[in-house]
Amino acid sequence: MHPLSKQKPISINALFVFTVIVLGLRIISYFSFSDDVTFTQIYKAGLRISLTVIVLSVSIQLRQGYSKFTSNYIRPLPVWLYGGYLLLGLTSLLWTTSINDSLMQLVMDLEGFVFALFFMQMIGIFKEKYQSSNFYFDKILAYSILPVAMIFAIGMYVDPDNYYRLTHGGQVARLGGYIINPNELGMLLVVGIACWLPQLNFEGKFRVSRILIIAFLIWLLILTESRSSFIGMLLVISTYAIFQKSKVFKFILVAGMIVLIPLVGVGIFIKQNDLEEVISLTGRIPFWKDLLTYNFPKAPWFGYGYMRIDFSDKFESINAYAGGMTHNTFLQVLLGLGLAGFVLVLTQISTFFHAIFFCKDKAIKQVVCMVFIPVVINSLTEFGIFGETNYGIIFYLMLVFAVSMETISGSLRIKETTKPNAKNSNLPIGSMSAA
Repeated sequence: MHPLSKQKPISINALFVFTVIVLGLRIISYFSFSDDVTFTQIYKAGLRISLTVIVLSVSIQLRQGYSKFTSNYIRPLPVWLYGGYLLLGLTSLLWTTSINDSLMQLVMDLEGFVFALFFMQMIGIFKEKYQSSNFYFDKILAYSILPVAMIFAIGMYVDPDNYYRLTHGGQVARLGGYIINPNELGMLLVVGIACWLPQLNFEGKFRVSRILIIAFLIWLLILTESRSSFIGMLLVISTYAIFQKSKVFKFILVAGMIVLIPLVGVGIFIKQNDLEEVISLTGRIPFWKDLLTYNFPKAPWFGYGYMRIDFSDKFESINAYAGGMTHNTFLQVLLGLGLAGFVLVLTQISTFFHAIFFCKDKAIKQVVCMVFIPVVINSLTEFGIFGETNYGIIFYLMLVFAVSMETISGSLRIKETTKPNAKNSNLPIGSMSAA
């Protein structure tokens, strides 16, 4: 007899904690806790592979023991086209300017794809089997990000040298330090805010504890001094306000944003009264201009190879800094895989938007849109969803699977949300979102 076929009760809370720990460790696997390059590479690769093996094993075991689960795709194009993107990356090994670098990035992204797929399948089975609000994607992500945020809140007092990064001649201290890029940390915190906002109202009541958690995440976000993440936060709150029916609540949200902008926003955007830095996006615009002017014409159709932007490891910009990546995920694809890759990823994103638009569950649309905002904004100035390996890619893939897989965003949720007497019909909108 299969273990899952036994009538032994399983603690739903224990399963929820398990999924939260797995996703939390996955996020931590992108951090650098040591200056030792060898140790960092082994720790990152070892932890990620171990987590992928765990979710793969659990997912396979669950599918064998729960025959009702199906993994049909009602909107499969976003998944297929992302697979096509990885296939083009594999093909680029034939002409890449560094087969070692391209292969390493490709293997890591492929491993991330496998993790996201089976993690979403795993929580999809949990959701169908137990029909519990614990197994919705936004709730799992919210509770996974919170302890990570607490690590940085503690670390900045216990070990400020590692948890803060000094910039602008040592005059500006940015939370994140050398453990993680402050902009990447900012993006993570905004994703957390996006997942906690829908859970503010539970059973018709606002929870003070969740208001405090969101305030805590906003405070840490401000300490990252991340301009892009601050913009992302404003857009996330605006999106959440659009979905609200209460005009009073909408006014409170908008008023809060208006107050934040002069209080902290101006200081984040204009550092040391250097307006030119803001206009040039900290030197990114001249760097992008040089990339498009000098490097793109040399390999316009198929690029320099997966995650490559030059014949050497770094592009020596004439009007800006030397860089090994573009700080823009779309330019990264354009330089790495040329116009062929660029058109492919734009098509993939278009099908993703199409899947969101035709998703029948409004709660799923809300959560997917809100999480996508900080991820795509980060993609415009950092690694991004098609850039070098980062947890933003994992988040994006989870969103893709959330709107593509029937078991995650399909008939079960629609039926429950349309039945007035359904078991979970009184859940808040955040708890009715996709797994």
